[in-house]
Amino acid sequence: MTTSKIDNVEIRQLTEDILLVHQKKPPFYFSCSDGIIILPKKNRNDSSIVLDLNIEPHLIDKLNNIYGPFTNYINSHGHMDHIAHVHKWESIGAKIHAPFPEHVNLLDLRKFYKLFGFFEEINFSVINKFAKKNGYKECQDVIPFKPGYTFKFENLIIETIPLLGHSKAHVGFLIPEERLFHISCLGFDKVSPDKDGFGPWYGFKECSIEQYLIDITQAELIFLERANFLTSSHSYIVKSPDKAPFIYMREKIAKNQNLVDNAIKSHNLTNKSMDTINYLLNLDIFFPKRKMEGYLLEIYNFWESGIIRKHIERSEYLN
Repeated sequence: MTTSKIDNVEIRQLTEDILLVHQKKPPFYFSCSDGIIILPKKNRNDSSIVLDLNIEPHLIDKLNNIYGPFTNYINSHGHMDHIAHVHKWESIGAKIHAPFPEHVNLLDLRKFYKLFGFFEEINFSVINKFAKKNGYKECQDVIPFKPGYTFKFENLIIETIPLLGHSKAHVGFLIPEERLFHISCLGFDKVSPDKDGFGPWYGFKECSIEQYLIDITQAELIFLERANFLTSSHSYIVKSPDKAPFIYMREKIAKNQNLVDNAIKSHNLTNKSMDTINYLLNLDIFFPKRKMEGYLLEIYNFWESGIIRKHIERSEYLN
């Protein structure tokens, strides 16, 4: 099979019938995520199926003209870079599946606002602006599934793998027949081996560094034992038995802890209070917030305070 060319889209062939699709230039930083297209194969599946490919609607139309019809779309979790454009897949005829309880984020922006705790600190108008910037539109119908559920489309098996450190419903996808493991947003975000990224992201209250470390170990075992290819929402393709993604994710978490610990020591901070969190937040340890304003500044403050809070709880330098 030869892949087709679409402007602003990179299509990488993983196996004879499996494609990894990447939008080269998203309209906004949180607008898109890479995903998988599973093409029809005799005695396996008669129609094309999509895993977590969140790209702009006009590009979905082009993919549909070449590789469609698409009958099913499976979402990995309810963060904005994974839900903004899913409505388009629904409009071209795909059934939308998403993990419980974050499936509601695809149906109602206010659910997104409440589910992730924005309502505790941020006005809904801020999230509304953020959603519009990313092109978010609501779906009409979403079929929920529990993380860990195994899909079967004719003879195609897709296992959903709970990776819950990133969010309470976040899943990866394992296709055993094709020996492909897509770890979604677990935290391997290097677009090439020589490029760096942020790493694992845990800015909401529900996120857990401890669970993240468990998830990384679980994902590593699955990859080494059951897959030949590893892909993610924001990275290059990795071939087994390369352990680089897992080393990278662990090192990023450790580096983040060091950043917070060093700031605590150098500024003589002594407790785990909200004052300490706010003090560290103003240091721009993780994000260059001094360059931000308006709704983006509010959102980044919310996220970074969540990251800092988790490292403060783990710090050996505070009472």
